[in-house]
Amino acid sequence: MAAHRTARLVTALDRHARRRIAALGLALGLAASGGSSPASAIQGGASARSGDSLARATAGIGIITQADGSLRLSRCSGVLIAPDKILTAAHCVSGAPVGLVVIFYNGANAVKPVYAASVIARYSPDRGVLTSNAVRVRLAELSLDLAVLQLSSPVHDRRPIPLATEPGRVPASLEIAGIGLSGMTGGRLRTSALKPLATSNTGLIIARTVGSSACFGDSGGPVVGRDRRGVYVVGVASAVLSRDPPCGNFLVVAPAAQVFATGG
Repeated sequence: MAAHRTARLVTALDRHARRRIAALGLALGLAASGGSSPASAIQGGASARSGDSLARATAGIGIITQADGSLRLSRCSGVLIAPDKILTAAHCVSGAPVGLVVIFYNGANAVKPVYAASVIARYSPDRGVLTSNAVRVRLAELSLDLAVLQLSSPVHDRRPIPLATEPGRVPASLEIAGIGLSGMTGGRLRTSALKPLATSNTGLIIARTVGSSACFGDSGGPVVGRDRRGVYVVGVASAVLSRDPPCGNFLVVAPAAQVFATGG
């Protein structure tokens, strides 16, 4: 009898945890509609456009952690790179989150469904050596990491964005998307132009925002280039360089091609 009571208790606790995680996933969606604080936003930029390939593939990621018996939600950004896989920054999902939820957008606003996700790979790209002195920074002190998430089910109505295949190829202009990009509210999907300032011999990029300021909550946001074939993922936002955190005008981009061009 005691074993049956324990089993019922565990089942009830599991149901409670699932309900709390679902509620936090919904909170991520509500935040993406303008109901959260500005702490995790890149300030400025432009509202994401409905139908834009970058906007449709960009995801908001809710990271659910447990501390002192309560569940907490933090947010990052990511990008759909396969029907069931998301690329983001590894530090977004460090430790052992009790749950991950992913949501997509129609223009600047979140839409259902909410997907559960799990971490299947983490990478630490080689920082290399800067090829110019345009930016003075100690590479060893920079956060540079990538992670791949597995979605609970494939996304059928959105097209994944292909990854760059040449680590040394850096477009003259870049673009970032994230679930912030607003000085008044966080969670709405916006985009901003980036100007590359320096690169390393392994593909790391340091870029300056154009008309915006990057903040920590947009970590993992896709940084893309565009060519005659369309948009492609150069990397993800891995760190913000700033004297006045949490926002700044300089981004460190973790290169996707360095990891995935050779199969990871």
